[in-house]
Amino acid sequence: MGSKPPDAQEMLVVSACHLALKTKVPTKGLIIDGQHIDKILNGTGSWEMRTGFTHHSKSIALIKQGGLIVGIANLVGIKRPLNYKTRPQPGDQERVSQERLQSGEIDNWDIAWVLENALPLMATISCQTLNDLDGWVNLEPYIQEQLMLAMA
Repeated sequence: MGSKPPDAQEMLVVSACHLALKTKVPTKGLIIDGQHIDKILNGTGSWEMRTGFTHHSKSIALIKQGGLIVGIANLVGIKRPLNYKTRPQPGDQERVSQERLQSGEIDNWDIAWVLENALPLMATISCQTLNDLDGWVNLEPYIQEQLMLAMA
């Protein structure tokens, strides 16, 4: 008897696993506010707005404030300092509200870190974020091992 072809959900899992296997296990994680990390993982956002530049360009762990690794993504570049005209506007993919734009709350957050291929983990991984510098966390080897298992 032949086996039935995989359904759409099974194909999605296989595709995600294939992409994860092609992605290197991150050695660094980036702490991101919960609402923004959710947008990155569900595909409605691809920028993380920051106040400074980064030269780090590779696979990173996405860490929710509080110390839970919830996904991985590739940090592929930055968009130079954005001004009022080039920032995300209400209705753009980044979903910045008009109130936040007009309030001046995000005026200093003018550099977009561009993320691609964001994938949620099947299970979250707890990690201490005591060694963070500008939101970066160096992932301990045992955390990297847990990530490798969660990506497979």
